[in-house]
Amino acid sequence: MHIWKSVSPPDFQFPVTEENKMKQHSSYVYFDEAVCTGCAFSVKACPTRAIRVRNGRPLIMDGKCIGCGECIRVCPTGAMKAVTSGSEPLQKDRISVALVSPVLYSQFFGVPPGDVLQALRQMGFCHAVDMSYFLEMFQCAAEEFIVRNRKDEKFPWPLISPVCPVVVRLIALQFPSLLSHILPIMRPVALMAREVNRQLIRKYGKEESVTLYYINPCPTRMDADRIAFHHERPYIDKTLGINEVYADLTRELKKIRKPAKPDMLDYGPTENSLIWGLSGGEILDMHLDRTLAVSGLKETIAYLEKIEMGLFQDIEYIEFRTCPEGCVGGTLIAIDKYLAKNTIKKASRKCGFKRRVSADNIHRLYEKGWFSAKSSLAKTACLFSIQEEPLSIEELMEIDNILERIHGMDCSACGAPDCRTFAEDVVRGEASLDDCVVLRARGKSAEKI
Repeated sequence: MHIWKSVSPPDFQFPVTEENKMKQHSSYVYFDEAVCTGCAFSVKACPTRAIRVRNGRPLIMDGKCIGCGECIRVCPTGAMKAVTSGSEPLQKDRISVALVSPVLYSQFFGVPPGDVLQALRQMGFCHAVDMSYFLEMFQCAAEEFIVRNRKDEKFPWPLISPVCPVVVRLIALQFPSLLSHILPIMRPVALMAREVNRQLIRKYGKEESVTLYYINPCPTRMDADRIAFHHERPYIDKTLGINEVYADLTRELKKIRKPAKPDMLDYGPTENSLIWGLSGGEILDMHLDRTLAVSGLKETIAYLEKIEMGLFQDIEYIEFRTCPEGCVGGTLIAIDKYLAKNTIKKASRKCGFKRRVSADNIHRLYEKGWFSAKSSLAKTACLFSIQEEPLSIEELMEIDNILERIHGMDCSACGAPDCRTFAEDVVRGEASLDDCVVLRARGKSAEKI
């Protein structure tokens, strides 16, 4: 059994109360205060303005953190880390199962997916399950939903892919009017976890004896309090970053001498599933014409703003990925994203694209509601944000007055991402004018504003 280096957050002592919603970790990332210098890189990079530095201490507003990993990407000291489950060894008295994102295969040039799964079993996992088959199932179900929506138009165009969980959280937090655009089909990882869970219960009898690990490229984890959109309950128990298992996996791959025996949960890994790791990989093999793929956090936000304005209604489906180049650009990958991209393209050229799922079987399961995501749009909108009191006209005027006095350049020396956010923090009583270095330099911080 192998032990991975702990990247789980320590026991934080910062008090969290209704009055103080800022703390040093969120559900997805946390600060390692031992190496944090209190710089403003992460503060300015956060797309939801969830990070502050106060009294030299980095703090996160959990309800505004969407787990995009941008803070991890830009942190110069490595103080920002993902909250994962990589701190404990695999338990001998439990059935440990690795659920594998095909992005993992892109980290090993020329290595067949079957060998990667075998290496995971050699590391101590009882089973290693490839997601390829469930990716195909999702594609077919998505196509069926879109074809039916052309007739009844119950959902607005364009429909938005639910595959990237960061996109769903981003929409819930900053674009709640677009929640109805999200395709209400369970994500491939959810379909896989549900089916694997069923088969394991059938084989071993007790669900409590099984632990599902999801090996993925981003700081996304199953949170029991944040599963309203795609799941009734968290089927996945733990998550591991690809970079956490990469070294051990590389060593085990060198030990493989002959093809592995089929696993009871072997759905048949395919190299063409690697294409899902790239931006546009989800829609590439879909039998749809009016589709679009957008990658990168800034680009995703820009296009969501355009959809909110009523644009792209002639597009049926948009695949969003907040990471650059797609999932191969995730913050928890092990190798350079362009090297991974090259691996994917080489493998795809070799094997082409063929589906294994039966269209008739998918239609039958679709009619039974097998793919339907049980969601509450109102509940989802509330889960990923802190419900702040709306500002009054007087408070908005006070914010404008502060900004006029500052004439700042969004330096973030105050610990806020920009001057307007700082002014709002002051009005809400969460910061002091003395925190502004510009006002202090002018000797105006003590003036009544």
